[in-house]
Amino acid sequence: MFTKADVIDSFHTLFRDRMALPEGLEDMWFIQAINQYELEIGTAPYDRATGEFGKDTPGVVINTLAYLMKVMYCERELSRVNKINNIITTDIKLNGNGDTKRYTYNELVEERDTARDYINKLKVSWFGN
Repeated sequence: MFTKADVIDSFHTLFRDRMALPEGLEDMWFIQAINQYELEIGTAPYDRATGEFGKDTPGVVINTLAYLMKVMYCERELSRVNKINNIITTDIKLNGNGDTKRYTYNELVEERDTARDYINKLKVSWFGN
């Protein structure tokens, strides 16, 4: 049986970060990933009271939720990079001359595509019934 901790562990395997994320942020991303899953596919096999997934939950659901969380992480990182690269003061000038924005945006696009691919594979087509 899978738990919320399994999703968060799977999320952690998708990137390498030097900074710790603020407390509670992963929990919020998890809730948002569940909500996105339910919006795209249907009721998530997750019991919010116990923090566990149903016995028949396939591992791909855990991976899909982890990728949805990674998309949220990438969106936050892109926002951070955009803010840092546009700082201009009398002492410092960071105006985005490097490729950081482009690389960060490309990673976001790749992770969104992966999450969409997972979601599409989990959907049941109307002609398959």
